[in-house]
Amino acid sequence: MITLTSFLFMSLVAFYMFFSLISGQLTSVNAYGSILILTVCFFAIQLRYEWKTYKSSVKRVTAIDIKSDFLTLLALTAGAYITFFLNHSLGLGSVLASSTVGLMGAWFFKRYATAIYCGSFIGMSCNLIFNHPSSLFIACLVSGTLFILSRPFFIGYGGKLGFLAFCGTLTASYLFQTPLRTIDALDPALYPLVVLFIVGAGLFTYALQRSFEMDAVSASALVGLLLGLVHPTPNHVIVVAAFCASFTGMVSPLKVRRYSEMLFLSLLTSVLYIAIFTLFDGAGGKLGATAFLTTVSGISMLQHYQTINRLVLTKLSLSKSR
Repeated sequence: MITLTSFLFMSLVAFYMFFSLISGQLTSVNAYGSILILTVCFFAIQLRYEWKTYKSSVKRVTAIDIKSDFLTLLALTAGAYITFFLNHSLGLGSVLASSTVGLMGAWFFKRYATAIYCGSFIGMSCNLIFNHPSSLFIACLVSGTLFILSRPFFIGYGGKLGFLAFCGTLTASYLFQTPLRTIDALDPALYPLVVLFIVGAGLFTYALQRSFEMDAVSASALVGLLLGLVHPTPNHVIVVAAFCASFTGMVSPLKVRRYSEMLFLSLLTSVLYIAIFTLFDGAGGKLGATAFLTTVSGISMLQHYQTINRLVLTKLSLSKSR
């Protein structure tokens, strides 16, 4: 029952993001309207598939390990607080702070690397969102609980960690009445650069996993760190966009087997990134949530395309054999 509740909560947050995007910003993203609606439909299809897959394997789910789960929650919380400190007190900026914490976690605390990286996304938040002493802790508690309960589903999807962080940030924002900001739309003159950097970062992160056998956290964090160090403005929209794409690139090579498929997911990420740019400004986990929505719906699109393609090829081969 608790697992079902967490699945439903995550699904509601995802559809809330889609609803906010389509209903509140449709006038400014008319060019993306049909793609966004299509994305929602395929996301819903994949949700059903994920739940059916989880139910069929529910007997294999291991029992709760209180000590391990407590340490996981502690690691996530530490990741959030350290990143928040580096981000605001030391002025590193959100990308450099998160990628540094993620990389340190992957190198020195491998068992809890994903939890630490997930927490770092909460720490990327604007300090106005966590202006209450307890709000950051509540965000960590919500995200950490979802992190533990969601282990059996959405396995291997890029952006899942950021989406969990966004769930916690959104909850804290609601409880402490610190509404997430809406900003002006992205300058169209930046579209080509944004798409270029997103595609490049997505493919490079995926390549680090597939070709260099690097773990997903290290691959994504390394891309973010390099971009943040090389660019003169670490929080520039181009750097942030590329960091978002690195979360898409965290997708498991077992789910995305070809570079052409990763290219498609990267392009879809650029569409959603531009469309959602105005919403949820300063919310920790927004970038990962964007990648998560992209990956879940994009993989569903690819699976249906492959199914249709196989059917067409089968019919063609049958017609030729007659």
